[in-house]
Amino acid sequence: MSGPASIHLFLDPDTGAPSRARRALQSKLESVLEADVLDQAMLLVSELVTNSVRHGGLRPDQEIELTVRAFPHHLRVEVAEPGEGFEVASSPLPRRGIPEGGWGLYLVDRLSSAWGVEGGDVTRVWFELDKLSS
Repeated sequence: MSGPASIHLFLDPDTGAPSRARRALQSKLESVLEADVLDQAMLLVSELVTNSVRHGGLRPDQEIELTVRAFPHHLRVEVAEPGEGFEVASSPLPRRGIPEGGWGLYLVDRLSSAWGVEGGDVTRVWFELDKLSS
């Protein structure tokens, strides 16, 4: 791979956003990532974009920004939105009592090699995955 593969995409904050984000990863990165790394990336992107849609408090005219860069030995993904922000527990646990949800940051914590949240005018959640194929 000569340079990093990348994705930069703006998503409307609707229920179709997670699947659009997954499709973008699959179409651009399936030849760059090992299948298990791609599956993990699509799962985690779906969780983070879903969190933005469900909990970001975004208006229909606001967007979720997805930035992905595949480097020779790792993948970095960022999901950003101008929403309400949130506090991160020191060790995320699945949130009990939430029908069909509450696993997003727990999965990011367990499956990624590194992750974090940056606040301010824009909330940015990022993660990295190791083990890219050559």
